[in-house]
Amino acid sequence: MIRIDKLRAAAAVMLLGGPLPAAADTAQSIDYRYYTVSGRTPAEIYRSILDRGPRVAGEKAIATTTARAIQNYSLAQQGSSCRVTDNQLSFRFTVQLPRPTNISALSPQDRALWQQFTAFLKAHELQHTKLWLRCGAALDRKVLSIKTGSCKDAAQEAEELWGKLKVNCDKQQTSFDREQRSELAAQPFMQRVMRGD
Repeated sequence: MIRIDKLRAAAAVMLLGGPLPAAADTAQSIDYRYYTVSGRTPAEIYRSILDRGPRVAGEKAIATTTARAIQNYSLAQQGSSCRVTDNQLSFRFTVQLPRPTNISALSPQDRALWQQFTAFLKAHELQHTKLWLRCGAALDRKVLSIKTGSCKDAAQEAEELWGKLKVNCDKQQTSFDREQRSELAAQPFMQRVMRGD
């Protein structure tokens, strides 16, 4: 599951003739954070996940990715029109995953299942970051095509674009989570949980 903070945009307005729009490099950083869980069996650990795990939009989650996007762009006024000449987008992702306080309390077989399960969780959350980066690339293309009568209008259009794109991006994130439910349930660790082991 994912939650994204509001995109914050800062514009540097240049009132001179400028070069053609420059393609942006989307910068990103990923910070991993862990919340502790405990238990001696998969079922006990899962109960601990439900008790201590994160919430997204009021729902319990096993792992989460939050994204903070920051956009910086430059505008150039040329005669009666203004356009975006440069756009820099960066994402700061925070991935939150469960971590047992005492992994040695699990049997060797359950430790192996846990390692496999957390690898699945991490890969799932990293896919969320890729989806946001694709949305960022779409934003970049659209922002660089902005050309209006005034730089104030261009800045407003650049900032409104994210709101429009974010709706579609949120749907993609939700759809991805829905598609992954069966894969999550098929994980051997979760199979043990469902059996009450």
